[in-house]
Amino acid sequence: MKRIAYATIFLKPEGQTLSPLEIEQNREWVKHLIQRMGLEQKQVHEAPMGFDLEVDVNSPAFSLLLEAIRARPDLAPRYISIWRYYTPSELEAAPLLIWRLTNQAIEDDYYDLHKDGYQGGPQASHRRCPACRAELEQVRDLMVNARKMGKRDLSLTYSFEIILSPRLAHWLQEAKFTGFTLRPVWHYTRPHEGEPPLYQLVVTHTLPPMASPPTQFEEVKHCAECGTTTRYLKHTHYWGEIRYYEETDVYYTPEVLENAQDFNRTAELFGDLPNGHPLVLISQRVYRFLREHKVKGWEVVPVYEVRKGE
Repeated sequence: MKRIAYATIFLKPEGQTLSPLEIEQNREWVKHLIQRMGLEQKQVHEAPMGFDLEVDVNSPAFSLLLEAIRARPDLAPRYISIWRYYTPSELEAAPLLIWRLTNQAIEDDYYDLHKDGYQGGPQASHRRCPACRAELEQVRDLMVNARKMGKRDLSLTYSFEIILSPRLAHWLQEAKFTGFTLRPVWHYTRPHEGEPPLYQLVVTHTLPPMASPPTQFEEVKHCAECGTTTRYLKHTHYWGEIRYYEETDVYYTPEVLENAQDFNRTAELFGDLPNGHPLVLISQRVYRFLREHKVKGWEVVPVYEVRKGE
C-alpha cells in the first residue's frame, strides 16, 4: 500500500496582508524546499498563492515537509489529506472489500425533490423520522430521471441508492450471488410502464458490528426519537501538533467474515443525520466478476481480519 499526502504550502498566513516582496520571498523559500525534497514536476502544482504538493508519506521528502511545517507554521497547510493506493495483490488477499461507487449521477427520487416526499409525505419513497428525517424504510420503487444514467451499468443516486442497468442486473442474477435483491426503478414520467429502465440493488445481508477496537469512529450523532445513529470512520490524526486526515481501516472477527455473503451491508451507518447510509462490502467473487466484465464506476478498499485479544 502506498500512502500519498496532498497538501498546499501557502505563501502568506491566513487573514494577514503581506507586501509583494514578502510574498515573493516566501515563494522562493517554498521553491527551495521543493528542490530539497526532490519532487518531480508532476508532484507540484504552482497556484497564485501557494504550491500544491503530492508526497509519498514513506519517503524522505515527507520528513522534510514536516520539518518545514514546524519551521514555518505561518505557511503550513490548512488541510493535509492522505490517500491510500493498494496493489492488486493486497486487494486480492482481502477477505472482504468495501465497495465504493465513484459515479453519483442519478438525481434523487423525483417526488422527494419536487413534491412533499422529502418531508415524509404520502408520495415519499422512504418513511422518515419526523424528528431527524433519517430514512427508516423504503416504501415504494424509486422513480428517477432515468436519462441521467446514460450508458453506464452502475451509478448512485444522490441518496446513495445503488442503480444498475438491466444488463448488469441480469448478470448478477445469472451469477447467483448472495446477499442482495433487485427492485425496479422507473422513469418518473412513465412509472410502471413496460419493462423497468433501471434496477435498484438492495443489499439484504447485514453484518454484525465491526470489531472496535481496532476500527475507530468519530463524530457520532444519535436521534433520540427514532434511535438512528450515524458516525464517520476516524479520519482526524496528528503528527505531534500537525493535523492530517486519513480514514482508518475496517476490521471484523473471523466468525463474522466466515458468515459473510457476496453482498453485505454494515450494521453501522456513516455520514451526517439525516443522510447516514451503510457501507457495502463485497466478496472476492463479486470483485473478480466486476473486473472480468469490465464494469466501470467503482473502486474497493480492503477489510481486515482481527482475532480477539489482538
